[in-house]
Amino acid sequence: MSSIAVVTEQADIAERGQRWGAAVQAHVDIVHGPDALHRSWRRSEAVIVDAAALAWVRSLAVPRRDHVLVLAESPDAAVWADALALGAVGVWERHEDDAVTGALTRAVDGRGEACVLAVVGASGGVGASTLVVACAQLAHRRGASALAVDGDPDGPGLDLVAGFEHREGLRWDEITLTDGHVAARSLSEALPHSGARVLSFGRSGRASLDPGPVLTAAQRGFDLVVGDLPRHTLGLPGLGADLLSRSLAAVLVVPEHVTGLAAAERIVAELEGRSDRLLVISRAVSGGLGPGQVERGLGLPVLARIRPTKALGQDVERGRGPMRSRMVRAVAGKVLDAVGIEA
Repeated sequence: MSSIAVVTEQADIAERGQRWGAAVQAHVDIVHGPDALHRSWRRSEAVIVDAAALAWVRSLAVPRRDHVLVLAESPDAAVWADALALGAVGVWERHEDDAVTGALTRAVDGRGEACVLAVVGASGGVGASTLVVACAQLAHRRGASALAVDGDPDGPGLDLVAGFEHREGLRWDEITLTDGHVAARSLSEALPHSGARVLSFGRSGRASLDPGPVLTAAQRGFDLVVGDLPRHTLGLPGLGADLLSRSLAAVLVVPEHVTGLAAAERIVAELEGRSDRLLVISRAVSGGLGPGQVERGLGLPVLARIRPTKALGQDVERGRGPMRSRMVRAVAGKVLDAVGIEA
């Protein structure tokens, strides 16, 4: 369990420290003297220093470290100078619970450097959800922590595609926020998984909470976050737009027929400027255009081609997920290679 040190002689700050620790699911050590401070300074994910203790903390010449927070009542220039000398990330007043909890959450969960992929199908049934699950599962096999995020409340649910429908764990409509912060470790432990985690919509299909804190926790707690975005929500505020705004790359799955290509052209116009990169996957269609015509129509290279098979459909229908398919693994592998998550 993570730990937080609170350096104070004041009972009210110690009490607040316990409350802040509970909010981020961390053990709290109340530190009163030099010996205890030296131990906690090294091993704690974050250290909160009461301004009244700043002088003696500085006198110990402790090494600079990350995630030091200073609490002060109406901080003046002297407090700020001492805090900067100590390497503190900031100075807060004791009543600023949300700000302190946010800083502690970042300390406990990490720095928020996950690679986020946003996967969009140019039309329904092209395999975008299958690709989302496959990318997350393959990333896990490659040693990365991965989360597949369902962005489509009207879809069948990513848990169904992954074969997790009957696994216990939270769905979007079961998540509640009490203070606007989500601990990444708590999120990870609460989700259904077999290797990669999946955050899916439940059968009710709707969630009333702001998805932002959940996605922020996901970015802090995972190496890869793959979102399944419905094409009809790209221009609207909400979960899909939030996922897209955080993405390193958008992945567009295009069926190799005329109507699919026309839809893809409109989606490319939506995606340009909203994601750092755009990767195109084509889906083979009997008697269709072929990947070359998709490339010429969009003016973008096709990274890989999905060839639907009866066996793949049966695997998903029977709750086995998509990873038995060598073809799906190969396509997912090319996507992961393109964003630097290598075997």
